[in-house]
Amino acid sequence: MGRFIRHQLVFFWLGLALLAGASFPVVVAAAERTLHRVGTDDPATVDPHKVSLPGEQLIVLDLFMGLTTPGMNGRPMPGSAESWTVSADGKTYTFKLRPNSRWSDGRPLTATDWVWSFQRMLDPKTAFPLASRLFPIKHARAIATGAMPIERLAVRAIGTDTLVVELENPTPYFTDVIMSSAMPAPRHAIEKHGTAWLRPANFVGNGAFVLKDWRPNAHVELVRNPNFWSASKVRLDGVFHYPLGNPATLVRRFDAGELDLILVVPPERTAELRERHGESLRLGRGIANEVVVFNVKRGPTADVRVRRALAMLIEREVIARNVIGFPGVEAYSFVPPGVLNYSAAAVPDFAKWPATRRVAEARKLLTAAGYGADNPLSLRLAFPSTDLNRKVAVAIGAMWSRAGVRVDLQSKETKALFADVGVGDFDSTRSVWLAAASDPYAYLERLLSAGSAVGVNTSGYGNPAFDGLLAAAAAEVDVARRAAKLREAEALALADMPVAPVYYLVGRRLVAKRVQGFGDNPRGLYPSWLMTVTPR
Repeated sequence: MGRFIRHQLVFFWLGLALLAGASFPVVVAAAERTLHRVGTDDPATVDPHKVSLPGEQLIVLDLFMGLTTPGMNGRPMPGSAESWTVSADGKTYTFKLRPNSRWSDGRPLTATDWVWSFQRMLDPKTAFPLASRLFPIKHARAIATGAMPIERLAVRAIGTDTLVVELENPTPYFTDVIMSSAMPAPRHAIEKHGTAWLRPANFVGNGAFVLKDWRPNAHVELVRNPNFWSASKVRLDGVFHYPLGNPATLVRRFDAGELDLILVVPPERTAELRERHGESLRLGRGIANEVVVFNVKRGPTADVRVRRALAMLIEREVIARNVIGFPGVEAYSFVPPGVLNYSAAAVPDFAKWPATRRVAEARKLLTAAGYGADNPLSLRLAFPSTDLNRKVAVAIGAMWSRAGVRVDLQSKETKALFADVGVGDFDSTRSVWLAAASDPYAYLERLLSAGSAVGVNTSGYGNPAFDGLLAAAAAEVDVARRAAKLREAEALALADMPVAPVYYLVGRRLVAKRVQGFGDNPRGLYPSWLMTVTPR
């Protein structure tokens, strides 16, 4: 579980901390169509079963392709599988592999390769940080925790071109989960070279590109894979992935034409870059949720009246308009707008109240909890030390102070904050909720009392009624009835308020005019093979 906790805490804060400067190679020859993109972590690995950070996954998406793969709209489309069917009970997926599916070395990629790959993903010896995302597969959780042998995994091959996957429960977002978390790995290359299979000279993948050069803290260079199943549709000759660096340096290199795509633009540069670059600056609401997590196990926020009062006092519209600079992203629900399989999210009772009523009701709740002028509520609000997080924290602290709350704002380095939250040493903390799939269950399961398949319940919240509703939803085949149960669960959790939604994440991208095929999407997934560039 510790491995899953570490991964998810890193996952929560990704994108809020910019890494130190990166170096760049000389721009390629003018005749080549090479995409230069920034927005990944400096990868520790490109083994698809070892990656942990979302930025690493962006590189893996170029080197490997799952049974399904993200389209430019961020939604799953056929990948290595040309089609699939789902059984009437929603528990069995049968994938038909593409007849021309091959590894980059020309060797056929078969259903047996996929069985071995799924087993490797869930083998405890692999220690795949994203293995828990595959727990919908029958026996996957027991296998990953060492309670069952790997051979019991409910993934089997029928011939060379058909793969059958059985699930524990109906999981309508399964094709969404596997498009970025379940890639094949080349058994023949791994058994021949060991860990050295990741060296460019030995590398084997099945994606649109293959690894050419990898220089830590500088770049990862990819070139077109001639054995990719859709190689004729790939119009790029290559891709450079650069790690996030100093924002000013990145913008200067974008201005100089050395960079084509920057996926993380500092909010404070938005107005300036809009004026300078116009339509090259793309803004869009994402499906991640910026929240305040309360500690429900200890301290003042263990009292639900305190949590509800603090949540009421946050003026989300003011933060969205004046701090984020994007009116309309104020958040009252755990599940963001635009998530699939959910027509409308639940909202707390105070969502439509005027600010004066919220302050008055919050004061009453704090008084009932034993706080007042003679005994003011004092609590800590921790946040990662970035400029935007500081501004949001200052705004929230000022809003809480209107009800007499004394707020200790604590700016912390990311690792220190992770450590404190991991051991429960906090009252309230800023966090980002990212889900493994575009589905309401993927967001709500973070509040399960026993943790979740893909996340960690950092608040410590536990409500048997909430757990029961999620269990009932997991067993429901009908999507509408499933959504109704999830909405009921969301309303219940919003009444308990272990986590206060604040605003939905805003994506800020810089896209050069020479880039074609780019389309923004709330998932922040932009497969390079679907884009091209006009030669310089």
